[in-house]
Amino acid sequence: MRVNSQENLLAWACFKNINVYIDNREILSNINLNLNYSENTLILGPNGSGKSTFLKLLNRSIYPISKKNSSLKLFNLENINIWDVRKRIGFLFKEMEQRVNNGVKLYDVITSGFSGTFNSRYSKFLSETERIKVENLINDWDLNIIINNDFNTLSDGQKRRALLARALVYEPSILVLDEPFCNLDIKSNLILNKNLNKLIKNSVSIVYVTHNLESILPKTNRVILMKKGKIIKEGNPYEIINSKVLSDLFEISINVVKQNGYWRSIPLDY
Repeated sequence: MRVNSQENLLAWACFKNINVYIDNREILSNINLNLNYSENTLILGPNGSGKSTFLKLLNRSIYPISKKNSSLKLFNLENINIWDVRKRIGFLFKEMEQRVNNGVKLYDVITSGFSGTFNSRYSKFLSETERIKVENLINDWDLNIIINNDFNTLSDGQKRRALLARALVYEPSILVLDEPFCNLDIKSNLILNKNLNKLIKNSVSIVYVTHNLESILPKTNRVILMKKGKIIKEGNPYEIINSKVLSDLFEISINVVKQNGYWRSIPLDY
């Protein structure tokens, strides 16, 4: 799905004075931020900084505290139908893998993206257009050989590729990814990186979390740093991804270098 020229100038998500509490503990504090079309945004921070909670505000699985002068708008709406969200944003969260029952085939996991329920058998009701979309996604994500295998017997990399194919069945203009590169083998990492860069070229905007600097997408043009539930700094990668800023963020001495378009972090003695 390509966004039009007007959308290129607009924010698709607007956070104003957002606070989130879980079990009476403040997880996010005073979040003020816009996420814009045509931006590929990396969210970086230590464990427990609130990154995943921030992403879950976007799929409406977590809601902020309601208070005066605060708002969260998606596509310029405070109240939006969850199906409208799913058709416009594709989501990948780490816990999705645990939601698939034993015995469910990989093909059914992908087609369940149309129904929103992981363990549905929506594949029996696919239209011809939907079937072609699924076949194209299977090819794009190199899943042909294992497409009839049980999902829970697959490797981490194969599961991740299947869930990303599922996230793309509605051809969303936005992808929200929580640690998509975690625990991937070399092949799956390369396929994921290649396909995400292809989606970016086709005007899909990506918001993602990663802990591995080597997994930062080359076309990332915005970095948001989070720590202890707050946004502490943001800017373009050349302003943010450097030794001083990241050493302060993670409270460890590291040397950050860029080689062949990719970042690396090298721990220093301390």
